[in-house]
Amino acid sequence: MTYNLLIFSILFIGSSIFADEPLALITKSRGNAKYKISLESKYRSYAQVNTPLFNGNKIKTKAKSFAKIVYLDDRTTISVYPKTEVTINGTIENRMIKKQVDLTAGIVRVQVFGQLASQFKLTTPHSELTCYECDFWVLSDINKGEHFYKISGNGLVTNPTILKTLELANDSTIVSLKDTEMEIFQTPVTEKIYLESLMIDAGELPEQSEEELAMKIRLADQSPKTTSNIIEIRLKNALNIERTIILTYTK
Repeated sequence: MTYNLLIFSILFIGSSIFADEPLALITKSRGNAKYKISLESKYRSYAQVNTPLFNGNKIKTKAKSFAKIVYLDDRTTISVYPKTEVTINGTIENRMIKKQVDLTAGIVRVQVFGQLASQFKLTTPHSELTCYECDFWVLSDINKGEHFYKISGNGLVTNPTILKTLELANDSTIVSLKDTEMEIFQTPVTEKIYLESLMIDAGELPEQSEEELAMKIRLADQSPKTTSNIIEIRLKNALNIERTIILTYTK
């Protein structure tokens, strides 16, 4: 897989004479993940690994499905989780890709590496996120709006219907919905557990022990009347994946 990605990257860099060049490559696919060429009316059966993606190509995942997409110029990554539909867009300028991803609905994790030519842009039915270098989640629902959750970097979320922009903050979730005031609040433990479970199902994280998951679930479901003393020790590995050691005394 790495060898094929290298070959496509070399072809991408050296093929500026062609008008229609691939922007990205499918590097991982699980379950019922499909893709569609922009001019076609129907999705193809499977989004196979090493399939090149061009401007306007779409990816759609069913339940328990997953696909990972990597842009060819700088390895910016789009991880597409179950029940999600995205469109991969971009234009090539001086061998760099001006990137835009349109999220119709569902859940994606986006890892953007330093953009030199222009900002990366992600659009949803209600919002727009821009950044030069960032790592974040988006959970999009046509009725409930979007939840933006930052992992690292700096990004701005704009709601065009109310002309308001908020900056992504650590351990915080931004909620954006059409014609509704944007909200920002501390990310619930339950949401973090849910996102981690998606990564485990997709093979993007090592599985946690049953004891660790049970501890987090008990903490999330704790009664408001319960009194607890809690110490959290947060650790990050080389991939910037955060783990939390939770020490709790409950009475």
